Amino acid sequence: MLALRDALDLDIDTARTNARMGSEIALSLGVEWLPGSYEDRNTVNLEGLNALLKGATEAYHLGSIRRLAGNKPSWLDDPRWAAFEPAPSKIEAVNRISNLTGSGPERLGPGSKEQKSVLINLAKNLAPHVDTNLSKTKLGAALAMEFGAPWSPDCESTGETISLVGLNTLLAGAELRLGTLGASQAMLLGTPEQEGAALAAALFDGWQPSSDDAGRRRVLWDGPKSIRWMEQQGLTRGPNDNEWQGFYFEAKGRELLNAAFAPNPDPPRAKYGRTEFDYSLGYVWDLKAHTERWRTPSTGQEVRGQTSTPLNDREAMRACIGEQGLGFLMLSGVGIEDEDGSFVAWHRARKRAKGVRSAATNSGRSRRRKAAFEPLTVEAYYFHNLEALDAAISAGQVKDFNQGKQAPKGDMATGSPRRPKYGLQINTARSSGLALASFDWTN
Repeated sequence: MLALRDALDLDIDTARTNARMGSEIALSLGVEWLPGSYEDRNTVNLEGLNALLKGATEAYHLGSIRRLAGNKPSWLDDPRWAAFEPAPSKIEAVNRISNLTGSGPERLGPGSKEQKSVLINLAKNLAPHVDTNLSKTKLGAALAMEFGAPWSPDCESTGETISLVGLNTLLAGAELRLGTLGASQAMLLGTPEQEGAALAAALFDGWQPSSDDAGRRRVLWDGPKSIRWMEQQGLTRGPNDNEWQGFYFEAKGRELLNAAFAPNPDPPRAKYGRTEFDYSLGYVWDLKAHTERWRTPSTGQEVRGQTSTPLNDREAMRACIGEQGLGFLMLSGVGIEDEDGSFVAWHRARKRAKGVRSAATNSGRSRRRKAAFEPLTVEAYYFHNLEALDAAISAGQVKDFNQGKQAPKGDMATGSPRRPKYGLQINTARSSGLALASFDWTN
């Protein structure tokens, strides 16, 4: 909101609530503002953001929006700070700050607010004489002064919040104090454990829950909307697949991670044979969606899903883990059954319109379909080496996953066999503490 205000050269006080700021920005853009539809208390909801986005897009094409200088505070033009690489998002900024002090992974609170613990840990480690009982913004200003990093009104946001510019100010000052300003490792997030927790937190923050018809706060992926989004991204795999939620998580998850973390200029190898893992920063990760339960909409009744979730090709996994390690970002949730068949009818009609033929099945029976998917948890798992993988296999946390054959082609009675995979025994892995981090949308 502040960036859009600045890009439009508007004079709106930062003390205004987000909702009030949104209405004033909308007025400048010529967008009709509907408080009942666009606001939730003092915040702007998704509909409101989309209304602003539409107006801002039109303003951009008319040339009335100027490009901002990223997230670099203006004082970084001083040669003293030239080597600093700013964090592109709050989630990267707080985790880079935490990594400097060895304080453990950090996540954002409701509304993407940074936790005060980030600043308290920074003070305890680098400036123990600074009073941590100060308010969050005053503590940020005190730390910036301690590090010789100028603090300005742009470092603060509404609701006693520190802006991304402010977090980058503190990050640069702390790096200078520790002598790591511009060091390549400052762009990364430390160990696989720290990086995995930060990535999982970014995915968790990327899907914010909203209220459903019953007033419950939850995240829900609508099947048709998710498929249309994948089509708009030009994806060839995913929009036509029955397990659309897995492809949606991979594609949207990568988008969220790429927006949250500055790319590694020298990324690790991510392709082994025909398998290309989904994401890499300091380490290699793959994104997986697991149907933990099924729900029947008319009754609300739930039944357990599969206890094992497929990972990747065994040979590719062993090659990657043996060379450098491999992690998984696992999203588990509830499949909402296509009870009346309307989703599958819509999906088949859409594929026919694109000239895509629905594949036959080896069994002759139609599989259970999901009209929607409700994410419940996102977790991070990591295998440092083959010894760790084989130990997980011995403990029953990972097992061979025998995939069904491929769909028949032409007049073939059955499809071709698939390459063997590993599967994660999700309940066993959780109960044994294999997960590095876990975030729950239902809490």
